[in-house]
Amino acid sequence: MKSPLKGIIVGAGYFSRFQYEAWNRIPEVIILANCNRSLEKAESFAQEFGISKSYASAQFREMLEIEKPDFVDIITPPETHLEFCKIAAELGVTIICQKPLAPTWDETLKLVELIESSDVRCMVHENWRGQPWYREIKSLIEAIRLATSSTATFTRVWAMAGATMPTSPVSPFFRDYKRLFIFETGFHFLDT
Repeated sequence: MKSPLKGIIVGAGYFSRFQYEAWNRIPEVIILANCNRSLEKAESFAQEFGISKSYASAQFREMLEIEKPDFVDIITPPETHLEFCKIAAELGVTIICQKPLAPTWDETLKLVELIESSDVRCMVHENWRGQPWYREIKSLIEAIRLATSSTATFTRVWAMAGATMPTSPVSPFFRDYKRLFIFETGFHFLDT
């Protein structure tokens, strides 16, 4: 049997819980350590998900050098992605990065150039691609049955998200999130 892939998780916010749970269900993967800007929160997630070591985000490079993972799963806000990806690329660690890749077009281009100039594989994580409603929309698009209803569907979901997400208790950081609809809702339609 092949030895398991060794991973590191960065981030312990609301959305990261879904990745922690998913990694725990994959027998071919072992998560060696995690980190978060709050070490206490990283330690809490580590205890809950059976991870043996935790670090503060400021120790990211040190963590990668000590743990020597096969990959890093970056589940942090977009403004942190360039720095984390740069360090992982310098150390030759495969990257899985939460969407959106960066908060601005210029920063996105810098990140893409960084990855293209390295020998590292970088994958952008899209956590809603497997949701049943997006799979159905995708199959309708592929069957060319959608035509005029696509605009109505997009507008309706967009409006619903705008009415609920900024005040949602599960994601309070959305209240001040710049470009909320593009980064958090519209992205899923573009991906579909």
